[in-house]
Amino acid sequence: MSESPAAEQRLIWSLWAAAGLAVLGGVLPFVFGGTSSRVTAVVVPYVIGAIALGATPFAYRQGRTLAALVYFIAGLAIMFGLLTMFSLPVRLAVLGTCPALPAPCPAGFERPLTDAENTGMGVATACGLLAVFLGFFGLVVMYRRPHGGPVMPPAVRQIPPMPAAAPPAPPPVAEPEAKAEEPEELPAHEEEEVPELPPHESTSSST
Repeated sequence: MSESPAAEQRLIWSLWAAAGLAVLGGVLPFVFGGTSSRVTAVVVPYVIGAIALGATPFAYRQGRTLAALVYFIAGLAIMFGLLTMFSLPVRLAVLGTCPALPAPCPAGFERPLTDAENTGMGVATACGLLAVFLGFFGLVVMYRRPHGGPVMPPAVRQIPPMPAAAPPAPPPVAEPEAKAEEPEELPAHEEEEVPELPPHESTSSST
């Protein structure tokens, strides 16, 4: 975990506070209405939701996905408790209620909600909703924080470094070739004038 201890502690306390609210919401109907209250069945799903909320910080140490799954289970349990509790007034409104005392109650009908049951239902609803929203706040904070694995020390090189290769020698500079000596120019060939010979005279006498 890459979080500071103080930030992680605040995250844990927010989720545990949500778990405490869930437990309080499940117990208060007993306080106001006693064991005869018809909304006391909410205690079972509320306690399950409280256990899941309390386990969310420990699940977060194993990963965000597992923490979100555990919180989802907690939210489902609390919502199931709310629906179970509110099914009572809906059932009374649909099926009808018994007439006011001292009239006898016909079979299949129930007594109207008492003031204690209404009060217990109100406080249980408030505590359950606060627990869900406080847990959701902790989950949002959890996802907004950077989450990384344990910081590993930098790897130490075990193989000695290879010696640096010597820079390549610069190519030899080619010396300019000596210009070939040009042959000396010979004077133009002048033809010698040959003296003209006299015309050839025949030695034979004419006959």
